[in-house]
Amino acid sequence: MSTATRRSTLRARSARLTALAATLAAVLASASPARARQTFFDYGDHASAEDALEFSEIFLSRIVYSELGCPSRPVWLKLEAAKGETLHVRLGMPALAPLRRERPSLALLGPGLPRPAGLPFEAPAGVGAQLFSTSTVRALAAVRDPATDSRSWLLLDRRIELPESGSYSLVAWSPEGHRVRLWIAVGDEPTEELSNVDDPVERAKAFYQPWTAPDLSAPCSPVPARARPAGDPSTASCAHAAGTARGALPALAVVALAGVAARRARRRGPPRG
Repeated sequence: MSTATRRSTLRARSARLTALAATLAAVLASASPARARQTFFDYGDHASAEDALEFSEIFLSRIVYSELGCPSRPVWLKLEAAKGETLHVRLGMPALAPLRRERPSLALLGPGLPRPAGLPFEAPAGVGAQLFSTSTVRALAAVRDPATDSRSWLLLDRRIELPESGSYSLVAWSPEGHRVRLWIAVGDEPTEELSNVDDPVERAKAFYQPWTAPDLSAPCSPVPARARPAGDPSTASCAHAAGTARGALPALAVVALAGVAARRARRRGPPRG
């Protein structure tokens, strides 16, 4: 093959590769943006049916991180669904040593379910309940959160065909009334990122750190009468034997923002003289 022929062949190949690269770039540019799950945090503000986190489109991927502090309150999620839809729900905990023996429970409340019994909280009128206890779970299955690269223990993974159209609730709680961190995940289909907090990934990373929760799994104990605020009529007040009444989860905001600030400072580099 002559030199001129080789050059012509190389130019043709180069032109084909350039055209292919341009086509690939166009395909990538027109592709939909990355899709993920929706991430929510419960700071003890969703402890009743009236204050539940509300969701529709139960097939969308969502996760709710919660700490059941002291007093150890349940966390409530409200779901709007149609008859015959399948609810995929998972219950897990961060893989932290203090939580290894904890076994929180989950209940599904809603129309068409059996009459509720054995619930430690009052169910809304006219709804049934399906109870899922994890007390029989012995071997903990470890799963990894791809968004934070953190390890969890998966306690429950169920797909439930809903018998009627209407409002359903998912409720998680600690049967022993302990301070427990847990998460509830629903749905499978990726969706646009959405959260009820700033920097959700940073806060989720802190949620898995043991030093942000030094007293997990410890029981709540009744507050002595002399320790109750003056004029407080409650006899069900709870305090932690070695911690604050609200739990450590609100401190995750400080941890997350500190991490963001540190990374921004590193990117800026040292101050110029």
